[in-house]
Amino acid sequence: MHSWKWYRAGLLILFLCAIIPTPSAFPAGNSTTYSFVHLSDTQNLATYYPDTYNFTFSYLDSVKTPYNITGIIITGDLVNTWDSRKEWDVYSIARNHTSLPVYTIAGNHDTDNGKNFHYYSVNTGMPEVNYVTSFKDFDLVGINYAGASLSSDEFSMIRSTLINSPRSNVIIATHYYMDVDGTLSPLGKAIDKDLIVKPSLVLMGHMHGNFIKPMRVRGFPVIADMTNYQDGVFGGKTGSDYSAGTLYTITSVNGQVETVTARIVHIVPAPFLEDEIPCFPRDPLSTERPAVAPSGNRACNHGDLSCILTEMIEQLSTNIRHMFS
Repeated sequence: MHSWKWYRAGLLILFLCAIIPTPSAFPAGNSTTYSFVHLSDTQNLATYYPDTYNFTFSYLDSVKTPYNITGIIITGDLVNTWDSRKEWDVYSIARNHTSLPVYTIAGNHDTDNGKNFHYYSVNTGMPEVNYVTSFKDFDLVGINYAGASLSSDEFSMIRSTLINSPRSNVIIATHYYMDVDGTLSPLGKAIDKDLIVKPSLVLMGHMHGNFIKPMRVRGFPVIADMTNYQDGVFGGKTGSDYSAGTLYTITSVNGQVETVTARIVHIVPAPFLEDEIPCFPRDPLSTERPAVAPSGNRACNHGDLSCILTEMIEQLSTNIRHMFS
C-alpha cells in the first residue's frame, strides 16, 4: 500500500518536472542596444561649407553599423535663409549622403521666424504641424519653431497621446527650449508644465552654445541637450568650418528603456568621440549641475523680441567673419 503511494508520488514529481521549466529555461529579457544622433543649427554649412555638410551625413552613415545608429534628429535651422533655393539644394544633397532616417523640426531660419513653412516642408518632407510619432522605444514629439508657445488645445492633444502611450520615455525635439544659462523660453515653460509626463530627453538648438544638463521636472528625470556648433566649439579656436553632434546610446529590455548615455561626436575637421555621460538612470553620486558645462552667449532672458535680436546679432557677427576670412 505504502509502496503504491510512493510510486504515485514519484510519477507526480516526474510529471511536474516535465511541465515546469527550470529557471534557465525561462526566456531572458529581450535586451537591445541602439543609438541616434542629435544635430542642430547646421545653417552655416548650407551657406558656406557644403563639403562639410556632405561629410557630416556621409560620416554618420559610415559608422551606423558599429554604433548601431538608427536615426538622426535635427532640431532646426537647416539653412540660413528660409527661401534660398541654393541653400536648400545644399541641404538636400548633403541629406542624400546617408540612408539613415532623418527626423527634422523647423527652426526660425527655416521658416521666416515661423511665418512660412513652404520651402521647409518641400525640402524635408516634414509637416508644418507639430507631431508625435514613435522612435524605437521612445515617443518622439516634434515641435516646430514658435515665437511664443502653442495653443492649449495642441498641448492637450500631445499630452494625451503621451499619457496613453505604452512607451516608457519621450524625446521632445524643438528649436528653442531654454537659454544657455538654463532659463526656460516661454515654449520651454509650457513644455515643462504640460508635456513632461515621463522620463524625457529635450533636444534643442537656437542659442549659440552646447551643453547636456540633467534636471528633474515634476518628479521626472529630464536631460536638456543644446547642440549648436555653428560657430565651432565655444571657448576654443576651431573656427566655424566645424561639425559636431550628440550621440545617444540606449539599452532597452522588453521595449522599456533601461539606460541612456550621451557622448559628443566631433565630425569635422577630425572625427572623434568624447567620453560617455550617463543620462538614465542618473549616477547617484552626481549633482544637478550640467554634465557638460554650458558655454556660449549670454542668456536671452525670455522676451521674444530680445531673443530674436540676440540671435540676429550673433548671426550677423558670423556672417561678417566669413566676409573677411
